[in-house]
Amino acid sequence: MCLEAQHRLAFERRHGSDTFPYYIPDSTATDLVKRCKAARVWNRKDGATIDNVLKQIQRAGGAEAWPDQDGWGRRCNLQVKSWETWSFKRLPSASSLARMIRTEGPLIGGLVVGEDYYADGWEKRVYRGGSGKKAGPHGVVCTGYRYEQGEEKIQVVENHDWDGPARWIYRTAFTDFTQIKVEPLDASPLFIGKEVSWWRRLERRLWREETCWWLRRHGISEQWNKTMALDMKH
Repeated sequence: MCLEAQHRLAFERRHGSDTFPYYIPDSTATDLVKRCKAARVWNRKDGATIDNVLKQIQRAGGAEAWPDQDGWGRRCNLQVKSWETWSFKRLPSASSLARMIRTEGPLIGGLVVGEDYYADGWEKRVYRGGSGKKAGPHGVVCTGYRYEQGEEKIQVVENHDWDGPARWIYRTAFTDFTQIKVEPLDASPLFIGKEVSWWRRLERRLWREETCWWLRRHGISEQWNKTMALDMKH
């Protein structure tokens, strides 16, 4: 999700709002998990590090994306140019982190979570981090921020369900942040510019397994825009 969001931001800065014609389907995420398993950089117990996952995307030549607008007839690979990670010893300041999320797009955040992270009523709590023998690493997409009573809260999008969900976590709970950097997609060779018949559009819509994935993808953009709007009011 974070990779697609960065490509969308880079592309639409050049071509205008809502012009990015590609999305990363669920099948690409499934293939990435298989690739990480085969490379032995992911397992069910410990998961995988962000660095290793991004390296696998680079080695695969990017993450396969499908067109979701008329006139774009070819799939493409969304590349990872590079990334920068801030670890526990040198986490960005609160103001720097807020600026990055607001002006440079979503980040990947890493934290340690315990069983209470998934407990009922999570939507009413701001998570402070976990500890103990059953605690483990967890990755989320950071899309917004908020200052309250001298503390910074980070809004994140989860992968528990089709709609994320979105929740808030205290900045102090995070152990690292990763910023993905991309080059704006040169989509001119991919544009076919032909009129697509109604039955072809319907076939494509039914064929795609993207209803849930589409909502999850646009959820990032929606949450980010809401956060920016709230920030501008203050």
